[in-house]
Amino acid sequence: MSKCTGCKQCESACAFFHTGRVNNHLARIKVMNLYETGIDGPVVCAQCKERYCMKCPENALTIGKFGEVIVSPTMCNLCGTCEKSCPVGAIEAFNDIVYVCDLCGGNPKCVRACTEGAIVWDKEAVEHISLEEVKKETKKMNPSQKRNFYINKLGSEVRMKWRQADA
Repeated sequence: MSKCTGCKQCESACAFFHTGRVNNHLARIKVMNLYETGIDGPVVCAQCKERYCMKCPENALTIGKFGEVIVSPTMCNLCGTCEKSCPVGAIEAFNDIVYVCDLCGGNPKCVRACTEGAIVWDKEAVEHISLEEVKKETKKMNPSQKRNFYINKLGSEVRMKWRQADA
């Protein structure tokens, strides 16, 4: 996060790879620009330990070989359970499609598009973080509010490190 410039090239690369169009609504990664704090940061599926999104009543979501979330468009009825369950807003329904990072089949385009090195992925060293505390805070928020909260939370930690480094 400390390297993100908010350029949104990752969003463009993601959307273009999946749809052939450049449109941030079609991206499976969302960059939040928190102008009031000077923090920018990407929000994407964290492949959390809890896997909250797997509570899909239609079993339309599965975990792929890289740990990515895969949505079956034929089984998904757009009930919104996965969207509501994700504590960071990394899953969102738009135009009757559920968008969530699928790691581009093992070659994430966002990583290649990020010229600042703010997005990295090592398929050998996947760390599944817990989002339990974030879930408690974002329970009643919509995906956009969740993303904003999450980046603000992470950004506050980054700003503290910056201040300590300057001291």
